[in-house]
Amino acid sequence: MKRRAALALALCLTTIVGFFIVAYGMQIGFFGGGDGPGDAAAQTDPTAEPTQPPAAAAPTQPEVIEQYVYRDVYVASPDSGSTNAGAGGTTAPKPPPEAAPVTQTTPPKPTATPVPQPTSPPATKSVEFTGEVTAVSGSTFTVDSRSGRFTVTLAPNASVHGGSIEVGATVQVHGVQSADGSVLASEVEVAGDD
Repeated sequence: MKRRAALALALCLTTIVGFFIVAYGMQIGFFGGGDGPGDAAAQTDPTAEPTQPPAAAAPTQPEVIEQYVYRDVYVASPDSGSTNAGAGGTTAPKPPPEAAPVTQTTPPKPTATPVPQPTSPPATKSVEFTGEVTAVSGSTFTVDSRSGRFTVTLAPNASVHGGSIEVGATVQVHGVQSADGSVLASEVEVAGDD
């Protein structure tokens, strides 16, 4: 029993001493970590940035290489009679000569995709119409005319003649109409109450 206890104690102490040796070795840099001589630069200047490994090259599009090898191989079957001809048996037939060439195909070249061309701004057209104002909100108002209902916005340099733009007033609008149907007015003439 004493012998087993002594062996267990020796194993325990050996394990503990082994852990201390590994910890100390890591601290001095023997096992690749800690504050060993390799970290001398970090110890002298703690504010220095650690050196980064060089960045790997940006991955490119993988290149597909296809190679087809055609080869005729002759394999004799076990019952083809591979006995010795001198012993009265038949000999195995000779394999045919290798005639198929090795072919290699190249992958198709990637085609360039066309770059989309910028679209031109939507076309505008000059308009002129007369109608009744049905709604006003700041510099935007709605006009009902014979040709339809228009949402009109006054341009910053627009001129308004004959009065103010109010609900129920008859106006003649000169401006440009964008593709969405809205009108940017450059001149508005308000008809007087006759």
